Amino acid sequence: MLRFDGKVAIVTGGGRGLGRSHALLLASRGASVVVNDFGSSAAGQGSDTSPADDVVSEIIAAGGKAVANYDNVTTGAEAIVQTAIDAFGRIDIVVNNAGINHMTPFGPEAIEGIRKHMEVNFLGTAAVTAAAWPHLVASGAGRVVNTASPTLVGFEQQSAYVASKGAIFSFTRTLAMEALKVGIRVNAIAPTAYTRMAAEAEIPDDLKKKLESTMTTAMVSPTVAYLAHEDCSITGETLLSQGGLMQRFALTMNAGYTNTEVTPEDIQKNLDTILDDTTSKPVGIIGSENEGSLLDLFD
Repeated sequence: MLRFDGKVAIVTGGGRGLGRSHALLLASRGASVVVNDFGSSAAGQGSDTSPADDVVSEIIAAGGKAVANYDNVTTGAEAIVQTAIDAFGRIDIVVNNAGINHMTPFGPEAIEGIRKHMEVNFLGTAAVTAAAWPHLVASGAGRVVNTASPTLVGFEQQSAYVASKGAIFSFTRTLAMEALKVGIRVNAIAPTAYTRMAAEAEIPDDLKKKLESTMTTAMVSPTVAYLAHEDCSITGETLLSQGGLMQRFALTMNAGYTNTEVTPEDIQKNLDTILDDTTSKPVGIIGSENEGSLLDLFD
């Protein structure tokens, strides 16, 4: 069994939904957990200490170790980290789960929403990771698990949310290259589960019912636990996890079309070749023989 005895984990947004499930599973396997939750609505409004407190109480009642933190990831990253150090003396795992989602059509009025989503979802992820970084290095087997989204394939009226999750996807892969040199592995999940966000989303009711009955948060958390464990062998990856299905979510590149004297007309004429999926190959896994990076584009 993959256990976390002696390990300390921070789970942001740990008071409800996926974060709650992650925190409970890690604690049940021996981790000491900082349950961070600002207690806002799914759209990022208001605050409430009870979600984090309730999860901590649940963990302690089951014989585990946990403390609550109520700071906002956008402004309180250092305080979140300090809570872990004060309570448990170290940090081994950061699970960046906190986020918001508010569907809005794109237009001039959408920029404020895009900025807010980037601030909470992406910059919050980066800030907590950065604050914890020295402790993750000191751990010798630091693990970061970020939260991207299957909506990266595109979702109407979700430009703000999807853009922030796309930033997390790219951040995960790029940071993993640097992190590998100091013993840290950085991965992400792209989860689907029935949560507050799903319940409030503007999607068909029959889809909500399907999510509620077949895609629970508990089905996602084992993927998080594996990525958080010191035996995790991959880095820079995003794993889709929904309803018991796990898949690699990756960038691909095809053979394309080459012409050193290209013209717009050449692009038009050879568009089918440029877009040909039959020659596509996924970008390699970081640390493997087939690892892919920007430098490979110049070979």
